[in-house]
Amino acid sequence: MMLAIFSSISIISAQAADDLFKDVTFSGHADLYYQFDFNKPGSRTDLAWRQFDVKHDQFALAALQFNISKAPKEGSPFGFTLSVAAGKNQDIIHAAEPGGKDTYKYIQQAYVTYAVSKTGATVDIGKFLTWIGLEGIVTPGNDLYSLSNVFFVCQPIYHMGVRATSPLGKGVTGGLYLVNGWNEVEDSNGAKSYGASLSGTVGSKTNVSLNYYGGVEGASTINGFFGAPAGQTSVHLGDLVLTHQLTPNIKLAVNADYGTSKAVDPGDPSGNFRGIAAYVRDQVSSKVGVALRYDTVSDPDGLRTGGNTRLGSLTAMVEYAVNPNALFRLELRADNSNRDLFASDSGAKNKRTTLTLAHLIKF
Repeated sequence: MMLAIFSSISIISAQAADDLFKDVTFSGHADLYYQFDFNKPGSRTDLAWRQFDVKHDQFALAALQFNISKAPKEGSPFGFTLSVAAGKNQDIIHAAEPGGKDTYKYIQQAYVTYAVSKTGATVDIGKFLTWIGLEGIVTPGNDLYSLSNVFFVCQPIYHMGVRATSPLGKGVTGGLYLVNGWNEVEDSNGAKSYGASLSGTVGSKTNVSLNYYGGVEGASTINGFFGAPAGQTSVHLGDLVLTHQLTPNIKLAVNADYGTSKAVDPGDPSGNFRGIAAYVRDQVSSKVGVALRYDTVSDPDGLRTGGNTRLGSLTAMVEYAVNPNALFRLELRADNSNRDLFASDSGAKNKRTTLTLAHLIKF
């Protein structure tokens, strides 16, 4: 009798495990690079004014990420996404997290998804990457290796909260967002931030995305509005992403941002910041791709950079695919600024040139 009961329990448990992991997908990537700064600033100090590729004359592990996810479907409306990551990038991403720089740094994303029956709409609850911008922190998905100054200065990276997305018509998708703040799992000031997105296709070759982010950001202590002065400010950010497939192999893209900020209390920061990046990528063959990007940003009131700052860069990259899951990227980048921001062996300079060889492995 007991044997039959235990046998039944084992069968039920096995079936439950099968149901739990049915349609679950596993993936990940590794991001490694070697970079040389021709200003020769010294290898023990991280390069300033770059998002992730901050090591000079070193072999560096930027990221090692693992993902597990399950998409909702008809008859099973719940899904989930969990991405865990380690490496230098995680230290940088969470440097100003109000909940502590080490508390959440290994959790890239963690959210549950609910599909609204027969509508195509989904609701996500948890920590997720931002909806703002063209580029992202998952490097293999970008057209170049390094991230633009527009991403670095003008855009958040992650949020904690709720997002709802839904198809609105043929080729058009809309989204609404309510989150704790700008790069904040834990809210630094008690005021929620919010956003919206609208994306669609124009013809068969052009995609347009309009995105908005708003809310009170900042605090007197550490906060996710990285680089901002102490205090609170009401932020409104508009973001445009435009991509056009000129030919089957050549893609053009533009990402433009404009942000305004108004002081919450007298003495708090106010002003604006803005940036634009233009891209062209040519997939020369199944193994070789080339890309070029020019970007420029302006932060005259020091909201994001702590001073009146203009940054620009011109970046050229050659990519070679050993196979679909292993890429080498060789990138030459020239940065410039209106200020002497870049360290060198002979003092600070307003220009910098770097050469980077990166290896990206997808699995």
